[in-house]
Amino acid sequence: MTPSTDTENHETLNSGDGEAPYKAFSTRYRNYVLGLLTLGYVFNFVDRQVMTILLEPIKAEFNASDTQMGLLSGLAFALFYAVLGIPVARLADRWSRRNVLAISMATWSAVTALCATAGSFAHLALLRVGVGIGEAGGTPPSQALITDYFPPERRALAQGILAAAPNLGILVGLFGGALLAEALGWRMVFLVFGIPGVLLALLLFFTVQEPKRQPRSEEGDESLLIAIKGIIRLPGFLWIAAGVGFAGIAGYGLGIWSPSFLVRVHAMSLVDAGLWLGLIGVFGGTLGAVTGGLLVDRLARKDPRWQLRVPVIGLVIALPTQLAFVLWPETHRIGGPDGLPFALVFMGLSAVFASFWIAPSYAAVQNLVPPHWRTQASALMLLAINLLGLGLGPLVVGMLSDYFAYTGVNSIRWALVVVLSTCIFGAWCYWRGSIPYARAMSR
Repeated sequence: MTPSTDTENHETLNSGDGEAPYKAFSTRYRNYVLGLLTLGYVFNFVDRQVMTILLEPIKAEFNASDTQMGLLSGLAFALFYAVLGIPVARLADRWSRRNVLAISMATWSAVTALCATAGSFAHLALLRVGVGIGEAGGTPPSQALITDYFPPERRALAQGILAAAPNLGILVGLFGGALLAEALGWRMVFLVFGIPGVLLALLLFFTVQEPKRQPRSEEGDESLLIAIKGIIRLPGFLWIAAGVGFAGIAGYGLGIWSPSFLVRVHAMSLVDAGLWLGLIGVFGGTLGAVTGGLLVDRLARKDPRWQLRVPVIGLVIALPTQLAFVLWPETHRIGGPDGLPFALVFMGLSAVFASFWIAPSYAAVQNLVPPHWRTQASALMLLAINLLGLGLGPLVVGMLSDYFAYTGVNSIRWALVVVLSTCIFGAWCYWRGSIPYARAMSR
Protein backbone atom coordinates (compact mmCIF):
# COMPACT_ATOMS: atom_id res chain seq x y z
CA MET A 1 0.00 0.00 0.00
CA THR A 2 1.73 3.17 -1.17
CA PRO A 3 0.90 6.74 -0.21
CA SER A 4 2.07 8.20 -3.50
CA THR A 5 1.38 7.35 -7.11
CA ASP A 6 4.98 7.95 -8.19
CA THR A 7 7.13 6.73 -5.31
CA GLU A 8 7.50 3.71 -3.09
CA ASN A 9 9.23 5.72 -0.38
CA HIS A 10 6.65 6.15 2.39
CA GLU A 11 8.78 8.70 4.12
CA THR A 12 8.64 11.06 1.16
CA LEU A 13 5.37 12.84 1.75
CA ASN A 14 6.09 16.26 0.33
CA SER A 15 4.12 17.04 -2.76
CA GLY A 16 5.80 20.36 -3.22
CA ASP A 17 5.87 23.53 -1.17
CA GLY A 18 2.45 25.13 -1.03
CA GLU A 19 0.75 22.16 -2.67
CA ALA A 20 -2.26 20.54 -1.01
CA PRO A 21 -1.20 17.58 1.21
CA TYR A 22 -3.71 15.15 -0.31
CA LYS A 23 -1.95 15.34 -3.69
CA ALA A 24 0.96 13.32 -2.24
CA PHE A 25 -1.21 10.20 -1.87
CA SER A 26 -2.75 7.78 -4.30
CA THR A 27 -6.48 7.15 -4.22
CA ARG A 28 -5.80 3.58 -3.11
CA TYR A 29 -3.71 4.66 -0.16
CA ARG A 30 -6.21 7.33 0.84
CA ASN A 31 -8.93 4.70 0.92
CA TYR A 32 -6.70 2.38 2.96
CA VAL A 33 -6.13 5.10 5.54
CA LEU A 34 -9.85 5.92 5.59
CA GLY A 35 -10.60 2.24 6.16
CA LEU A 36 -8.11 2.00 9.02
CA LEU A 37 -9.36 5.20 10.65
CA THR A 38 -12.92 3.97 10.29
CA LEU A 39 -12.06 0.61 11.90
CA GLY A 40 -10.38 2.46 14.75
CA TYR A 41 -13.51 4.55 15.17
CA VAL A 42 -15.57 1.36 15.28
CA PHE A 43 -13.57 0.14 18.28
CA ASN A 44 -13.74 3.64 19.72
CA PHE A 45 -17.50 3.27 19.88
CA VAL A 46 -17.48 -0.39 20.88
CA ASP A 47 -15.42 0.45 23.95
CA ARG A 48 -17.41 3.61 24.61
CA GLN A 49 -20.89 2.18 24.11
CA VAL A 50 -20.50 -1.33 25.49
CA MET A 51 -21.78 0.02 28.80
CA THR A 52 -25.15 0.55 27.11
CA ILE A 53 -25.98 -3.15 26.84
CA LEU A 54 -24.50 -3.92 30.24
CA LEU A 55 -26.51 -1.39 32.29
CA GLU A 56 -29.02 -3.93 33.56
CA PRO A 57 -26.59 -6.69 34.72
CA ILE A 58 -24.19 -4.13 36.25
CA LYS A 59 -27.06 -2.36 38.00
CA ALA A 60 -28.22 -5.68 39.44
CA GLU A 61 -24.75 -6.70 40.67
CA PHE A 62 -23.94 -3.37 42.32
CA ASN A 63 -27.55 -2.60 43.39
CA ALA A 64 -27.32 0.83 41.74
CA SER A 65 -30.03 3.39 40.92
CA ASP A 66 -30.86 4.66 37.43
CA THR A 67 -29.19 7.95 38.34
CA GLN A 68 -25.97 6.10 39.19
CA MET A 69 -26.13 4.13 35.95
CA GLY A 70 -26.73 7.34 34.02
CA LEU A 71 -23.62 8.77 35.67
CA LEU A 72 -21.60 5.64 34.86
CA SER A 73 -22.67 5.50 31.21
CA GLY A 74 -22.45 9.25 30.64
CA LEU A 75 -20.70 11.85 32.76
CA ALA A 76 -18.02 9.54 34.25
CA PHE A 77 -16.74 8.98 30.74
CA ALA A 78 -17.69 12.26 29.11
CA LEU A 79 -16.23 14.81 31.54
CA PHE A 80 -12.54 14.03 31.10
CA TYR A 81 -13.07 12.86 27.54
CA ALA A 82 -14.47 16.25 26.58
CA VAL A 83 -12.24 18.50 28.68
CA LEU A 84 -8.98 16.78 27.72
CA GLY A 85 -9.98 16.70 24.07
CA ILE A 86 -8.87 20.30 23.50
CA PRO A 87 -5.30 20.10 24.89
CA VAL A 88 -4.80 16.67 23.30
CA ALA A 89 -6.03 18.07 19.98
CA ARG A 90 -3.60 20.96 20.44
CA LEU A 91 -0.82 18.43 20.88
CA ALA A 92 -1.92 16.62 17.72
CA ASP A 93 -1.93 19.86 15.73
CA ARG A 94 1.59 20.73 16.85
CA TRP A 95 3.14 17.25 16.94
CA SER A 96 1.73 14.23 15.07
CA ARG A 97 -1.91 13.36 14.61
CA ARG A 98 -1.04 9.76 13.80
CA ASN A 99 1.03 9.32 16.97
CA VAL A 100 -1.57 10.93 19.21
CA LEU A 101 -4.27 8.71 17.71
CA ALA A 102 -2.20 5.52 18.11
CA ILE A 103 -1.28 6.28 21.74
CA SER A 104 -4.88 7.19 22.58
CA MET A 105 -6.23 4.03 20.97
CA ALA A 106 -3.82 1.82 22.89
CA THR A 107 -4.74 3.59 26.15
CA TRP A 108 -8.53 3.42 25.91
CA SER A 109 -8.40 -0.20 24.74
CA ALA A 110 -6.17 -1.32 27.61
CA VAL A 111 -8.29 0.43 30.24
CA THR A 112 -11.45 -1.06 28.73
CA ALA A 113 -9.96 -4.50 29.28
CA LEU A 114 -9.20 -3.54 32.90
CA CYS A 115 -12.90 -2.83 33.50
CA ALA A 116 -13.24 -6.60 33.84
CA THR A 117 -11.48 -6.32 37.21
CA ALA A 118 -13.93 -3.81 38.78
CA GLY A 119 -14.92 -4.81 42.30
CA SER A 120 -17.39 -2.02 43.03
CA PHE A 121 -19.45 0.69 41.38
CA ALA A 122 -16.85 3.33 42.31
CA HIS A 123 -14.02 1.19 40.91
CA LEU A 124 -15.84 0.73 37.60
CA ALA A 125 -16.67 4.44 37.43
CA LEU A 126 -12.99 5.28 37.91
CA LEU A 127 -11.99 2.93 35.10
CA ARG A 128 -14.59 4.49 32.82
CA VAL A 129 -12.95 7.83 33.55
CA GLY A 130 -9.73 6.24 32.31
CA VAL A 131 -11.41 5.11 29.10
CA GLY A 132 -12.60 8.68 28.59
CA ILE A 133 -9.09 10.03 29.09
CA GLY A 134 -7.74 7.63 26.46
CA GLU A 135 -10.48 8.36 23.94
CA ALA A 136 -9.90 12.12 24.24
CA GLY A 137 -7.30 11.78 21.49
CA GLY A 138 -9.37 9.62 19.17
CA THR A 139 -11.78 11.57 17.01
CA PRO A 140 -10.16 15.00 16.34
CA PRO A 141 -6.92 13.59 14.86
CA SER A 142 -8.94 11.21 12.68
CA GLN A 143 -11.06 14.01 11.27
CA ALA A 144 -8.04 16.23 10.70
CA LEU A 145 -6.19 13.43 8.90
CA ILE A 146 -9.15 12.92 6.58
CA THR A 147 -9.11 16.63 5.77
CA ASP A 148 -5.47 16.38 4.65
CA TYR A 149 -5.91 13.05 2.86
CA PHE A 150 -8.95 13.98 0.74
CA PRO A 151 -9.71 16.85 -1.67
CA PRO A 152 -12.49 19.28 -0.68
CA GLU A 153 -15.06 17.76 -3.05
CA ARG A 154 -14.70 14.34 -1.36
CA ARG A 155 -14.35 15.38 2.28
CA ALA A 156 -18.01 15.37 3.24
CA LEU A 157 -18.41 11.82 1.89
CA ALA A 158 -15.22 10.68 3.64
CA GLN A 159 -16.43 12.30 6.87
CA GLY A 160 -19.77 10.58 6.33
CA ILE A 161 -18.09 7.18 6.05
CA LEU A 162 -16.13 7.87 9.23
CA ALA A 163 -19.30 9.08 10.92
CA ALA A 164 -21.01 5.80 9.98
CA ALA A 165 -18.39 3.77 11.88
CA PRO A 166 -20.06 4.21 15.29
CA ASN A 167 -23.12 2.43 13.95
CA LEU A 168 -21.10 -0.72 13.25
CA GLY A 169 -19.50 -0.27 16.66
CA ILE A 170 -22.96 -0.13 18.17
CA LEU A 171 -23.91 -3.46 16.52
CA VAL A 172 -20.75 -5.16 17.74
CA GLY A 173 -21.11 -3.65 21.19
CA LEU A 174 -24.82 -4.28 21.62
CA PHE A 175 -25.31 -7.70 20.06
CA GLY A 176 -21.83 -9.09 20.68
CA GLY A 177 -21.81 -7.63 24.17
CA ALA A 178 -25.21 -9.15 24.97
CA LEU A 179 -24.16 -12.59 23.72
CA LEU A 180 -20.92 -12.50 25.70
CA ALA A 181 -22.65 -11.19 28.81
CA GLU A 182 -25.25 -13.95 28.66
CA ALA A 183 -22.63 -16.67 28.10
CA LEU A 184 -19.65 -15.46 30.13
CA GLY A 185 -20.84 -12.57 32.30
CA TRP A 186 -20.48 -8.82 31.82
CA ARG A 187 -16.83 -8.70 32.93
CA MET A 188 -15.58 -10.80 30.02
CA VAL A 189 -17.24 -8.38 27.59
CA PHE A 190 -14.78 -5.65 28.53
CA LEU A 191 -11.82 -7.99 28.21
CA VAL A 192 -12.79 -9.32 24.79
CA PHE A 193 -13.53 -5.88 23.36
CA GLY A 194 -10.49 -4.13 24.82
CA ILE A 195 -7.61 -6.26 23.56
CA PRO A 196 -8.12 -5.89 19.74
CA GLY A 197 -7.82 -2.11 19.98
CA VAL A 198 -4.27 -2.38 21.27
CA LEU A 199 -3.29 -4.42 18.20
CA LEU A 200 -5.03 -1.97 15.86
CA ALA A 201 -3.12 0.91 17.43
CA LEU A 202 0.16 -0.77 16.50
CA LEU A 203 -1.00 -1.28 12.90
CA LEU A 204 -1.98 2.37 12.64
CA PHE A 205 1.34 3.56 14.04
CA PHE A 206 3.45 1.51 11.62
CA THR A 207 1.44 1.87 8.39
CA VAL A 208 -0.26 5.28 8.39
CA GLN A 209 1.80 8.29 7.32
CA GLU A 210 1.50 11.76 8.80
CA PRO A 211 0.73 14.10 5.87
CA LYS A 212 3.27 16.83 5.31
CA ARG A 213 1.91 20.11 6.58
CA GLN A 214 2.35 23.58 5.25
CA PRO A 215 4.96 25.70 7.09
CA ARG A 216 3.46 26.93 10.35
CA SER A 217 2.36 30.53 10.14
CA GLU A 218 2.58 33.03 12.96
CA GLU A 219 -1.12 32.40 13.54
CA GLY A 220 -0.29 28.76 14.26
CA ASP A 221 1.98 29.70 17.16
CA GLU A 222 -0.56 31.53 19.29
CA SER A 223 -1.63 30.33 22.72
CA LEU A 224 -4.39 27.77 23.23
CA LEU A 225 -6.68 30.45 24.65
CA ILE A 226 -6.20 32.67 21.60
CA ALA A 227 -6.88 29.69 19.32
CA ILE A 228 -10.11 28.85 21.16
CA LYS A 229 -11.25 32.46 21.02
CA GLY A 230 -10.51 32.56 17.31
CA ILE A 231 -12.47 29.38 16.64
CA ILE A 232 -15.58 30.33 18.61
CA ARG A 233 -15.67 33.70 16.82
CA LEU A 234 -15.89 32.03 13.42
CA PRO A 235 -19.23 32.77 11.70
CA GLY A 236 -21.84 30.27 12.83
CA PHE A 237 -19.51 28.14 14.96
CA LEU A 238 -21.36 28.64 18.25
CA TRP A 239 -24.68 27.86 16.60
CA ILE A 240 -23.23 24.63 15.16
CA ALA A 241 -21.75 23.67 18.54
CA ALA A 242 -25.08 24.32 20.26
CA GLY A 243 -26.87 22.31 17.58
CA VAL A 244 -24.70 19.23 18.05
CA GLY A 245 -25.01 19.61 21.82
CA PHE A 246 -28.80 19.59 21.87
CA ALA A 247 -28.98 16.87 19.22
CA GLY A 248 -26.53 14.87 21.31
CA ILE A 249 -28.65 15.12 24.47
CA ALA A 250 -31.55 13.49 22.66
CA GLY A 251 -29.39 11.04 20.73
CA TYR A 252 -27.27 9.81 23.62
CA GLY A 253 -30.16 9.84 26.07
CA LEU A 254 -32.19 7.58 23.80
CA GLY A 255 -29.25 5.51 22.57
CA ILE A 256 -27.81 4.66 25.98
CA TRP A 257 -31.15 3.77 27.57
CA SER A 258 -32.88 2.01 24.62
CA PRO A 259 -31.78 -1.52 25.63
CA SER A 260 -33.03 -0.98 29.19
CA PHE A 261 -36.26 0.51 27.83
CA LEU A 262 -36.91 -2.54 25.64
CA VAL A 263 -36.04 -4.98 28.42
CA ARG A 264 -38.19 -3.26 31.04
CA VAL A 265 -41.19 -2.00 29.05
CA HIS A 266 -41.37 -4.45 26.12
CA ALA A 267 -40.04 -7.50 28.01
CA MET A 268 -37.36 -8.26 25.40
CA SER A 269 -34.32 -10.34 26.31
CA LEU A 270 -30.98 -8.57 26.50
CA VAL A 271 -29.71 -10.49 23.45
CA ASP A 272 -32.78 -9.68 21.33
CA ALA A 273 -32.64 -6.02 22.31
CA GLY A 274 -28.94 -5.89 21.49
CA LEU A 275 -29.40 -7.60 18.12
CA TRP A 276 -32.24 -5.43 16.85
CA LEU A 277 -30.89 -2.15 18.16
CA GLY A 278 -27.50 -3.03 16.72
CA LEU A 279 -28.95 -3.83 13.29
CA ILE A 280 -30.96 -0.64 13.34
CA GLY A 281 -27.84 1.30 14.23
CA VAL A 282 -25.78 -0.25 11.42
CA PHE A 283 -28.28 0.03 8.58
CA GLY A 284 -30.36 2.99 9.66
CA GLY A 285 -27.55 5.03 11.16
CA THR A 286 -25.13 4.33 8.31
CA LEU A 287 -27.75 5.18 5.70
CA GLY A 288 -28.52 8.42 7.49
CA ALA A 289 -24.91 9.49 8.00
CA VAL A 290 -23.86 8.80 4.41
CA THR A 291 -27.08 10.25 2.96
CA GLY A 292 -26.61 13.40 5.00
CA GLY A 293 -23.10 13.81 3.60
CA LEU A 294 -24.22 13.15 0.02
CA LEU A 295 -27.13 15.59 0.28
CA VAL A 296 -24.82 18.31 1.51
CA ASP A 297 -22.24 17.61 -1.20
CA ARG A 298 -24.96 18.09 -3.82
CA LEU A 299 -27.08 20.90 -2.35
CA ALA A 300 -24.41 23.07 -0.73
CA ARG A 301 -22.67 23.62 -4.06
CA LYS A 302 -25.49 25.96 -5.07
CA ASP A 303 -26.44 27.29 -1.63
CA PRO A 304 -24.05 26.92 1.36
CA ARG A 305 -26.97 27.20 3.78
CA TRP A 306 -27.85 23.58 3.00
CA GLN A 307 -24.70 22.53 4.86
CA LEU A 308 -26.61 23.19 8.09
CA ARG A 309 -30.20 22.93 6.88
CA VAL A 310 -29.88 19.25 6.02
CA PRO A 311 -29.36 18.60 9.77
CA VAL A 312 -32.50 20.67 10.46
CA ILE A 313 -34.54 18.42 8.17
CA GLY A 314 -33.12 15.32 9.84
CA LEU A 315 -33.92 16.45 13.39
CA VAL A 316 -37.42 17.69 12.53
CA ILE A 317 -38.32 14.31 11.01
CA ALA A 318 -36.48 12.29 13.67
CA LEU A 319 -38.33 13.72 16.67
CA PRO A 320 -41.83 12.33 15.95
CA THR A 321 -40.40 8.93 15.03
CA GLN A 322 -38.41 8.83 18.28
CA LEU A 323 -41.48 9.76 20.30
CA ALA A 324 -43.46 7.06 18.50
CA PHE A 325 -40.79 4.51 19.46
CA VAL A 326 -41.01 5.50 23.12
CA LEU A 327 -44.81 5.87 23.36
CA TRP A 328 -46.04 3.03 21.13
CA PRO A 329 -48.06 0.50 23.17
CA GLU A 330 -46.10 -2.58 24.19
CA THR A 331 -49.10 -4.75 23.29
CA HIS A 332 -48.64 -3.97 19.57
CA ARG A 333 -46.25 -6.57 18.19
CA ILE A 334 -45.20 -7.88 14.80
CA GLY A 335 -46.36 -11.46 14.25
CA GLY A 336 -48.55 -11.87 17.29
CA PRO A 337 -48.20 -11.61 21.08
CA ASP A 338 -44.74 -13.20 21.09
CA GLY A 339 -43.39 -11.17 18.16
CA LEU A 340 -41.15 -8.14 18.03
CA PRO A 341 -42.40 -4.83 19.41
CA PHE A 342 -43.87 -2.72 16.60
CA ALA A 343 -42.10 0.24 18.20
CA LEU A 344 -38.85 -0.97 16.62
CA VAL A 345 -40.15 0.17 13.22
CA PHE A 346 -40.10 3.76 14.45
CA MET A 347 -36.66 3.30 15.97
CA GLY A 348 -35.41 2.25 12.53
CA LEU A 349 -36.86 5.36 10.90
CA SER A 350 -35.46 7.64 13.58
CA ALA A 351 -31.99 6.11 13.20
CA VAL A 352 -31.87 7.28 9.58
CA PHE A 353 -32.98 10.87 10.06
CA ALA A 354 -31.30 11.41 13.43
CA SER A 355 -27.94 10.73 11.74
CA PHE A 356 -28.31 13.50 9.15
CA TRP A 357 -26.58 16.10 11.31
CA ILE A 358 -23.32 14.26 12.01
CA ALA A 359 -21.18 14.53 8.88
CA PRO A 360 -22.45 17.98 7.75
CA SER A 361 -21.69 19.47 11.17
CA TYR A 362 -18.08 18.36 11.31
CA ALA A 363 -17.50 19.14 7.65
CA ALA A 364 -18.93 22.65 8.15
CA VAL A 365 -16.51 23.37 10.98
CA GLN A 366 -13.56 22.00 9.00
CA ASN A 367 -14.57 24.27 6.12
CA LEU A 368 -14.62 27.32 8.40
CA VAL A 369 -11.28 26.97 10.16
CA PRO A 370 -7.72 27.49 8.85
CA PRO A 371 -5.51 24.36 8.70
CA HIS A 372 -3.66 24.96 11.99
CA TRP A 373 -6.97 25.03 13.93
CA ARG A 374 -8.67 22.01 12.39
CA THR A 375 -7.97 19.45 15.11
CA GLN A 376 -8.69 21.94 17.89
CA ALA A 377 -11.98 22.91 16.22
CA SER A 378 -13.00 19.24 16.13
CA ALA A 379 -12.14 18.99 19.82
CA LEU A 380 -14.35 21.98 20.62
CA MET A 381 -17.19 20.31 18.75
CA LEU A 382 -16.62 17.15 20.76
CA LEU A 383 -16.60 19.22 23.94
CA ALA A 384 -20.10 20.41 23.10
CA ILE A 385 -21.55 17.07 22.06
CA ASN A 386 -19.98 15.14 24.91
CA LEU A 387 -20.47 17.51 27.84
CA LEU A 388 -24.04 18.24 26.78
CA GLY A 389 -24.96 15.10 24.86
CA LEU A 390 -23.11 12.17 26.40
CA GLY A 391 -22.54 13.85 29.77
CA LEU A 392 -26.07 15.10 30.42
CA GLY A 393 -28.29 12.96 28.16
CA PRO A 394 -27.98 9.57 29.94
CA LEU A 395 -27.66 11.21 33.37
CA VAL A 396 -30.84 13.28 33.00
CA VAL A 397 -32.74 10.23 31.72
CA GLY A 398 -31.57 8.28 34.78
CA MET A 399 -32.51 11.08 37.19
CA LEU A 400 -35.94 11.52 35.60
CA SER A 401 -36.49 7.76 35.62
CA ASP A 402 -35.87 7.71 39.37
CA TYR A 403 -38.18 10.74 39.73
CA PHE A 404 -40.96 8.96 37.81
CA ALA A 405 -40.41 5.73 39.75
CA TYR A 406 -44.01 5.85 40.99
CA THR A 407 -45.11 4.95 37.43
CA GLY A 408 -43.31 1.60 37.63
CA VAL A 409 -41.58 0.31 34.51
CA ASN A 410 -42.93 3.31 32.57
CA SER A 411 -40.61 5.64 34.47
CA ILE A 412 -37.97 5.30 31.78
CA ARG A 413 -40.59 5.98 29.09
CA TRP A 414 -41.57 9.38 30.51
CA ALA A 415 -37.94 10.26 31.16
CA LEU A 416 -37.12 9.68 27.49
CA VAL A 417 -40.08 11.77 26.31
CA VAL A 418 -38.75 14.78 28.24
CA VAL A 419 -35.18 14.41 27.01
CA LEU A 420 -36.11 13.89 23.35
CA SER A 421 -37.67 17.36 23.24
CA THR A 422 -34.15 18.84 22.98
CA CYS A 423 -34.23 17.96 19.25
CA ILE A 424 -36.33 21.10 18.78
CA PHE A 425 -33.60 23.33 20.19
CA GLY A 426 -30.97 21.57 18.10
CA ALA A 427 -32.89 22.18 14.87
CA TRP A 428 -33.37 25.86 15.74
CA CYS A 429 -29.64 26.31 16.38
CA TYR A 430 -28.72 24.75 13.05
CA TRP A 431 -31.18 26.99 11.22
CA ARG A 432 -29.79 30.11 12.88
CA GLY A 433 -26.22 29.04 12.15
CA SER A 434 -26.84 28.40 8.46
CA ILE A 435 -27.05 32.13 7.66
CA PRO A 436 -23.65 33.34 9.00
CA TYR A 437 -22.06 30.10 7.77
CA ALA A 438 -23.30 30.73 4.22
CA ARG A 439 -22.03 34.31 4.30
CA ALA A 440 -18.59 33.09 5.37
CA MET A 441 -18.46 30.46 2.61
CA SER A 442 -19.52 32.98 -0.04
CA ARG A 443 -16.67 35.39 0.62
